Parts: sequence; structure tokens; C-alpha cells
Amino acid sequence: MMKTKYETITTDAGQMPVGVIGLTVTGLAWAAVLAEKGLEVLASDPDEDTAAGIQEELLLPGVEPGLEAAVKAQMASKQLTVLSQPRMIYRRCRFITLCCMTPGDAEDRPSLRFCESIVRQAAFQCPEDTVIAVKTVLPPGSIRHLQQLADEAAKDRDDGLKAVHVTALPELYDDGHMLRAMRGDGPLVVGTDARYPALESVLSKIDETGQRTLFCTPEEAEAAAVSDAEQAAFEQILANYFQDIAADCGADGGKVAGILAKADQMRRRFSPKPYRSVGAGGRRLAQEMANLAAYEKDGTALVKAMEGANSAHTEKVKAWLLPLVQKQIEAGSRVAVLGLSNVPGTDDLRETPAVELLKAMAAPYEDQAPERLKPFALYLPWGMDQAKWRLFRTRDAFDFCTSVKEATQNAGMVLILGTWPGMGRLLTPALPKRMAGRLIVDTTGTLDREKAKRLGLKPAELFEKLEGAVKMDYTKKA
Repeated sequence: MMKTKYETITTDAGQMPVGVIGLTVTGLAWAAVLAEKGLEVLASDPDEDTAAGIQEELLLPGVEPGLEAAVKAQMASKQLTVLSQPRMIYRRCRFITLCCMTPGDAEDRPSLRFCESIVRQAAFQCPEDTVIAVKTVLPPGSIRHLQQLADEAAKDRDDGLKAVHVTALPELYDDGHMLRAMRGDGPLVVGTDARYPALESVLSKIDETGQRTLFCTPEEAEAAAVSDAEQAAFEQILANYFQDIAADCGADGGKVAGILAKADQMRRRFSPKPYRSVGAGGRRLAQEMANLAAYEKDGTALVKAMEGANSAHTEKVKAWLLPLVQKQIEAGSRVAVLGLSNVPGTDDLRETPAVELLKAMAAPYEDQAPERLKPFALYLPWGMDQAKWRLFRTRDAFDFCTSVKEATQNAGMVLILGTWPGMGRLLTPALPKRMAGRLIVDTTGTLDREKAKRLGLKPAELFEKLEGAVKMDYTKKA
């Protein structure tokens, strides 16, 4: 046993609760997985309202496949406890994961103010040799900066202990894949200068065989995290730029390459064609781009190149798709639009090119109702309220549907602009019977083309040449 000025605790970190501060999607997913592995988890957020929303009504910060069920189950079993504030976490936990946001500062650079505040509090209150594992994409040098803050804060302790060791534990998967990756065999990248008992104890629970954990320096972990975030969005354009990023922050490019290769294997297993879309987007994109800019020594050439490539790709999709859609509408047909989110299984429509593409399709009906039937039938598994808000100027062009069946009824064409879990169930014998046409355009490359053909449908993917696409059966009844 060890006596601190705060309370008596056991030095066996494996028998102690572990903490999670930051109830983001990442933080909640990580807390649930730690609890599933048999650890007692105390979780909280700097914003008491956020914590209260989860405590009282299970109001999650976003949609992640399986997250609500996992959190609910672990809270019911008492393995996971959500606290209104982090004070108890500082005093009881020797391993704390930090999942705070890094909003932009006045110069649109990622700000560490939330992380800094929590690290200072932890350094002053935590037991000796507590590990703070930062599970957030950070600019280069951030881990060492946070360690310096912790050392400074520890000087004010009455017991003279150096309490906190800051390490990097970046998450290499976007929303939609996070929970599965944490549960599965996705790599656990740990950026640290030393091995600490509290860290080793928790990792042994998550990675019982020791095959997932990849130890590296904080700089290598930071480089891998930013490289992964952007590689997932723009791999088809700039596949090898991570070497430049690694060089910028003093990391080993080869080590970073190995980390990314392991992460990429996992991602491809989750989604056979993970990089096919109408363009990169999502709530994390703006933050990821700001973090990437922090790695560039000379200007923002790389960021501008990626932004330009993303915009050019979206414009190319628009030029290919809009004439086809217009032909359908001119022929008196409706277009069923299914899904919008870049991130599978979420309601994330921020910075989403698919929304802008849909606005362009409906532009002729801006602020005015169509003369005949509404040309678009939209169905989203999640995020319909967001869609209505973002499409408010063209809302008269849309029927906002509550099911795939309703959206595809008498549709001359089905257009898929986003993915969601279970979307393969769309392909049933009932689909072509409901439709007036046969064309199904999947911009995500997710659906089984051969199965669609066997059903008598005409499947197409991005930039595929389409001939005789506007053929409909007007004998269908609504």
C-alpha cells in the first residue's frame, strides 16, 4: 500500500480503476472496451452537462456502430461509471486516457488548452507514477510540451512527488470503425520514452498476447496519428507523404510506415473499398487538416495540395453525375438518394461533399417548389434532422423518407452517396419490383455488383460509363 496526501490506494494498477477524461466518441468507445476487458472504468468530461447527459439519458456525442449498446451494458454492469467531474479520477486512477478535443485557436491552429488544463490538474492531484495516455491527434512536440507542464505543476505539490508521465496513445481509426478496431487486433501505438507499471498493466488486459502493441517515441506516434487521419481521406492522391511529415517532427519515417501498414490492413478488412467516395469530409476533417498544417515547416503547400485534390475530385464527380440525374428528372422520374455521411454508421454530415453535391442536384428548385412530383426521395439511417437543415433552401425538392422502401418506391434511379451498417440488405428481390427503373449508382463502391445484376438491376460505380440509363416502367403503382 502507498499513502498519499489524498487517500490510501493499492500500488497494483491492475486492481485499480482506470480513468477516461473526455466523453467524445473516441473516449466512450475506449471506456467501453476497457470495461469489457474486466477493468473498472471511471469516465468523465470537463463539461459537466456532457457527463450529465450520458449519466441521465445516455445522450451520446455521435453515432458509432455498437457504441450505445456497449456503453449501456457496461454502465449496467457497473464496470463503467460516468462521473459528473474528473476529481475522483485524478485521486483514484493510475492510468488515465485523455480524449479531449483540440479546437482551433485565433490562427486556426489546434489548441491544447483543454489538454493542458487536465494535465496540470492531474499532475497536482494524482498518485505517484500516474500515466496520462493522450488519445488525440496532436501537433508535433505536444507530448513533450504536456510533460513539461506536468513537471512544472508537480513543483507545487506538498509531497514533492513527480506524479504524471505523459504518453501518446493515438487512435488510428475514424468514427464508424473505432469500436471494432479497439476490440479487435488493430495496432495499439504507444509513444513513450519509458515503460511504466500502470501502462503495462492496462495494455496486458487489452493485448493479452502482446502482438498488437507497438512501442515508439512520442514523435513517431504523433506523426503516425496525423498521417493516418489524412491517408484515410486522400490516399489515392498522396499515398507516401507521411515520410515528409515524419521528417518534419524528427521521427523515423520507416517506423511510421510500419505503423501505418498495420493500421491499413485493419481498415481494409473493415471496408473492402474504404477510399471510394465523392470526396473526403466529416467532423474531424477540419481538425485533421489543421493538425497536418502544424507539421509543415515551410508554409502549407501539402495542406493546399490535399484540399485542392479533394475539391477537384468532388467537381469531377459532379460533372459525371449531374447530367445523369438531370436526364432522370426530365424523363419524369424520381431519384432515390440513400446515405450521405462519409463515415459508415454515423450521423456526421459536417464538411461532407455529398451534401454539396446534393445541393447542386436540387439547385433548380432553390426556394421554389417543383411543378410536378418532388424529384428526390432522401433516406438517411441517421442524421435526417441535419440533412433538412443543410438542405433548407432546396427542401421543396425532397421527400424526406423514413425507410428505404419508401424512398425507392417508383424510383427511376437509386443513388447511394454514403454508407451505413447493414446497407447490403438493400439488395432484395423486392427492390426492382418497387422501382420504375433499374439503375443503381453506388458512389461508395460498397454494394455487391453481381448480386445486384442477378436481381435484374443495372449497378454502376464512380465514373463508370452509362448508356441507356434512363429506362423506366411507368406501369408501376405508388
